[in-house]
Amino acid sequence: MKLYANGCSFVMGQELVDNNPLNIDNTKTAFPALIEAHNDAWSGSSNQAIANRTVEYCNRVKPDIAIIGWSAYSRINAFQHFHERKDRLGQTTIKPSTHPKEFESFFNNDEMLYMQSKNLVEGTYMILSNMRVKPVFFFSFNDVVKVDVPTLWNNKCWNDAYYEDTDKSAKDRKQQHPDQDQHNWLAEYLKEYLEL
Repeated sequence: MKLYANGCSFVMGQELVDNNPLNIDNTKTAFPALIEAHNDAWSGSSNQAIANRTVEYCNRVKPDIAIIGWSAYSRINAFQHFHERKDRLGQTTIKPSTHPKEFESFFNNDEMLYMQSKNLVEGTYMILSNMRVKPVFFFSFNDVVKVDVPTLWNNKCWNDAYYEDTDKSAKDRKQQHPDQDQHNWLAEYLKEYLEL
């Protein structure tokens, strides 16, 4: 069975080795590696970038299952001059936290960003289903988009699901990104969910 995984730095595994968003060594023990899925995640990705990479890869390779960890809906694809950190399709993302002036001048409508992400998630689900690629979706961040397609944990984010299922406390969290225990937990969850 061919498995594919995509998302932002959470899925990529940033901080599993270090906090360098370009260090691909971070992917070696991230949950996709633990279930032998191709990890196409990229740090800082917008949902648009995730959808673009997913559809391009699935058209070309056609995995059996696509596991997608959706990012914050406030992230958007940006013009290439913002920074050099581009994914394999040459996409870069603008975020309100790193480019506040540019973000405000171009994308100052939270409702529009929310609706755009909702459409991307639901549209990507339909595209994958039509391609006969099983979509398995979840949200990486707390600012989830309420969508009308199935998601793991019913629109709860990965962190919330992890802390509800374990005896650990979010207060003890040492880093921004999921740690190795969270990646191990998600790998085991997916193995059971997908009957791998």
